[in-house]
Amino acid sequence: MAIQPPYPSFETPDVIDDFFVAGRNLWPDLASFKNLKFDREQVPAEIVRFLRSTTLNEHGVAHYLGSYFQNYQNDFKLRFWSAMWTAEEYTHYIILRRICQGLDADLTEKDFHGLEMGDYFQNMKAYLDRIKVDPSIDMRMLQLIYGVLQEYGAVIAYTAAAEQCGIPEIAAILKRVAKDEMRHCRFNQVALEAMLEHCSEGEKALVWPQFRAIWGDLEMPTEHIGYFAEIGATDLYTSLWDGEKKSKIVLYLSRYFSKYRQYMNNSASA
Repeated sequence: MAIQPPYPSFETPDVIDDFFVAGRNLWPDLASFKNLKFDREQVPAEIVRFLRSTTLNEHGVAHYLGSYFQNYQNDFKLRFWSAMWTAEEYTHYIILRRICQGLDADLTEKDFHGLEMGDYFQNMKAYLDRIKVDPSIDMRMLQLIYGVLQEYGAVIAYTAAAEQCGIPEIAAILKRVAKDEMRHCRFNQVALEAMLEHCSEGEKALVWPQFRAIWGDLEMPTEHIGYFAEIGATDLYTSLWDGEKKSKIVLYLSRYFSKYRQYMNNSASA
């Protein structure tokens, strides 16, 4: 059932360029994020923990890149995007770590060691193999669907942390990070939509059930590196989705993916 790469990923070759330029424009003041100083007493302890763990997570995107490269196969544009995405997430690491340093809550050598010892690649592969709804599903499609959920989850987490952090300067930075994550979410959507233009009805029919399967057993990237479990990072991250925030995630994702339900009916009647 899987289509053979490369497929015409985008209607115009300017799509990746536009996302690239937008990303660079979002952080024109990157060099100014240094020698920051904040009153740690104003920030709830759980938000300080979130900042430390998500800073380490953003540093850990080097682990994630290998999985993306494998799942995107030899699709040049998506492989290029994954490299660009990694660099942009590393930008978040730089900014977030300087916030942590400004709160006297910097990462330690133990943190970095715990991250580097993680066996992310094999754990993530096992998860995706388990979660796919059809053994022949194109892994690019699966990765893009997962990417929409992963990135929107990050939008909500950063937004919630901004609302709870207690320091307006930090809140403003976290909201900018959330905006960047929303752009990443949108890229996954654009790429998925472009891919589906070249898929059969049977392939299109897999999108909705695959979304449901991932959402029903969602594991964020941190769950595939043991150290994050040791420090309780994943539970802390998803705790920011409670209540109204989780409802917002469900509403947004369900609205987006529900348009693909029609293909299930089309495939059944074909």
